[in-house]
Amino acid sequence: MNTLKIEGGYPISGEITPIPNKNSILAIIPACMLTNETITLTNVPKSSSVRIMLRIYKKLGGEVSYPKGDTIKLNSRNIHSFVIDKELSKKERASLMFLAPLLARFGQAEVDDAQGCKLGNRPIDTLISGLIEMGAKTDNSNIYKLSTKGLKGDKTIWQLEASVTGTENLVLAAVLAQGKTVIYNAACEPHVQDMCNFLKSIGAQIEGIGTNKLTINGVKKLKGGEWKIIPDHIDIGGLVVAAAITDGNLRIKDAIPDHMQQILKYYEKINLNYKIEGQDIVIPSGQKLECKTNLKGNMDKIPAYPWPVGFPVDLIPQVLVLAAKAPGNIRIMQNMYESQFLFVYELIKLGVNVELGDTTKAITFGPSKFKAGFVVAPSIIQGAHSLILAALAAEGTTTIENTQPLNRRYPELIDSLRSLGARITKN
Repeated sequence: MNTLKIEGGYPISGEITPIPNKNSILAIIPACMLTNETITLTNVPKSSSVRIMLRIYKKLGGEVSYPKGDTIKLNSRNIHSFVIDKELSKKERASLMFLAPLLARFGQAEVDDAQGCKLGNRPIDTLISGLIEMGAKTDNSNIYKLSTKGLKGDKTIWQLEASVTGTENLVLAAVLAQGKTVIYNAACEPHVQDMCNFLKSIGAQIEGIGTNKLTINGVKKLKGGEWKIIPDHIDIGGLVVAAAITDGNLRIKDAIPDHMQQILKYYEKINLNYKIEGQDIVIPSGQKLECKTNLKGNMDKIPAYPWPVGFPVDLIPQVLVLAAKAPGNIRIMQNMYESQFLFVYELIKLGVNVELGDTTKAITFGPSKFKAGFVVAPSIIQGAHSLILAALAAEGTTTIENTQPLNRRYPELIDSLRSLGARITKN
């Protein structure tokens, strides 16, 4: 997937099952290294990020088999190395997730400067400082080279930010450490919950899952087991937008509505209508989108904050497209990444009427009349995704270049959208 041509104006309608959560599996693969018994994972996504993580796991000595379809089996009994392949780590930021399991197994871990979406400065201070509090030390010449004489619990750790990667590594460091570890300001996104629930299923003792305070009582050993990866709430959020802006009628199957409540409440600020039927979310046609004012009659806002305080930062590009389609104005705000709003300049080429206040704030002026054009996607997964959404609602045929970053999260996106009525060709 590099260049796409999208003929807009066709409703996104039908039934679809969302993709598995990429961020869940990227944490759970390294977590499997904490046991030498076999782990079976089902509903595994086929994204390029997953393939890279499995390559890293195999290079460390892990055994991987593919019994059928979306199922993989992992066994870590022969893992023999604590050095993560440099070329692979440069391709995948989630390679940082191997640090805590390697420290737990070998007392040493080494990785290179892991890369991901080009969102600006992405510090790792919370991750490294947390591992240091657990008993790790960094090499004076290389912050990515750590060692420990033993990871230790019996402490309370306050994270300066609710870092997902930091929280997950702390949990992986604590589950086999002696004593009780308490993590305050813990990240609690659905994928963090999924990793913690997986660990509990194989014998870890973790309390407070889904909250910003996690308590982990170390155990001596973890066992084998089987785990099904949860659906991706970011994919679901994007599907909702796709249906709403194209006047589609869409049923999203097995969407875990509990994970979507906060997102849907923010969509309500744009007057989006939806139904929850069991575990399905239904987006009916005939939406009357509108950027509502707040109770005082002032312009409202959608701010990105760590889960579940605010709106997920990974859905900021998609909600901006939704808001641009609606009459009125709303502020879309994020303060996590310096470069996240780069995609806005390409959306403007497609007729989206939006103004950037600075690198952290955008204001929509709707309703925008989306039009076809030629755009180049930024090297940011969700920014590229937002361009596809806008093209689906635009009049005419849009050409989007540089769409390969989508493979890291959405390897089957185009086929899925085609099955729902989209007209897309790949070059």
